[in-house]
Parts: sequence; C-alpha cells; structure tokens
Amino acid sequence: MMDTIVSELKTQQAEEVKFKAYCNKELDEHEKSVYDKTELKKDLDTKIAQLQSLIEHLTQEIADASSQISTTEVEIKTASQSREAENKEFQSVVADQRATQAILSKALVKLKDFYSKGIGKALLLQRASQEPPVKFNDYKSNSGASPVMGLIEQIIEDSKALESETTAGETK
Repeated sequence: MMDTIVSELKTQQAEEVKFKAYCNKELDEHEKSVYDKTELKKDLDTKIAQLQSLIEHLTQEIADASSQISTTEVEIKTASQSREAENKEFQSVVADQRATQAILSKALVKLKDFYSKGIGKALLLQRASQEPPVKFNDYKSNSGASPVMGLIEQIIEDSKALESETTAGETK
C-alpha cells in the first residue's frame, strides 16, 4: 500500500509539475500579451495625439485660407466696382470728345462755307443798307476768319489727341 501511495503521490507530483509548467507558460504568455497590448496602446495614443495636432493645424489652415478667400473676394468686388467707374468715366470722356469734334467740325464747315462763298460780304452789305438806331463802325469781313478757324482746328486736334490718350490708357 505504501507503494501505491508513493506511486500516487509521484503521479500527483508529476501532474502538479505539469500544471505548474502550464500555469507558468500561461502566465508568461499573459504577461507578454499585456506588455504587447500596453505598447500598442501607447503607440496608438501617440498616433491619436499626432493626428489631433494635425487636425488642429489643418483646421487653422482652412480657417486662414477661408479668410484669405473672403478678403480676396471683397478686393475683387471693390476692384470690379472701381473698374466699372473708371470705364464709365472713360466712356463719358470719349463721348464728350467725339461730340466736341463733331460740333466743331460742323462749325468749321459752316465758317468755311460762309467765307468761301462770299455770303459774309453779302450779309455785311445787307446790314450796311439798314440804318441802325445808333451809328457804329462799319462792319468788316475778317479776311476769312482764319484765326477763329485755326483755333477751332486746334481744338479739334486737341480733342482727337485726348481721345487717343484716353483710349490708349483704357487698353492698358
């Protein structure tokens, strides 16, 4: 019986050694698993912090870009309004200069007709035959009115030059 008890104790001891080895193995695996998971958690926490920092940075960049876009849109609108006003002024100047040229050209043609056809002399003779209530000096023809016509021609040329300058300035 003693042998049976010793053999049972040896068997029991062998089972306990196996169980202890199994427990040690499981404990080591568990500790390794805990260590790996802890390291993974640290790595993931670091990655999360980096990504949050990146998100904050990108959010700030987006806000700055949006601010620049709105500022640029306001500047574009202001520039557009300014350009419209400048163009309106340009159109007005060109129209005024063309109207001036047309009016002065008609006046010049009338003066040339008046003096070249001798209408001026006939008119002076007709006026001379009428007796004014107060006697003035005799009417005289202004020898073709060349100073007046020269002045009108000069004004027309100045008007054309101003129109050219304005048009050249507009195309730049």
